[in-house]
Amino acid sequence: MMIQQTLGQIQISDEVISKMVGKITGATREISSMSAGLVESISKIWSGRSQQNGIVIRRVDNSVEINVKIIVHYGNKVHEVCRELQQKVIDQVEHLTGVSIQAVNVFVDGITSEPNYAKA
Repeated sequence: MMIQQTLGQIQISDEVISKMVGKITGATREISSMSAGLVESISKIWSGRSQQNGIVIRRVDNSVEINVKIIVHYGNKVHEVCRELQQKVIDQVEHLTGVSIQAVNVFVDGITSEPNYAKA
């Protein structure tokens, strides 16, 4: 993402934004993990890209659309977990990068019953 300022240009790569989203998602207790589909995993192996699994960054005009695939711990209100993740991603990524976020789309690929002690 290119940001034009009076002093010059700032370029923030998709990989940086992807890693930020991965950290935010990983810090959310109700989320077990991110999910990458088979096709996405194979294409990343062949392309050599090191983006986070389950995160796709898409540039739209002067803003960014973020797609995140997650697996939620059983017993949580899925819609609330998704809404909280959307708000955290928008707030933190916009604050840290200055990049405008058009949308954060959350796709719940599964629910796990394993305990979430590790993020306590």
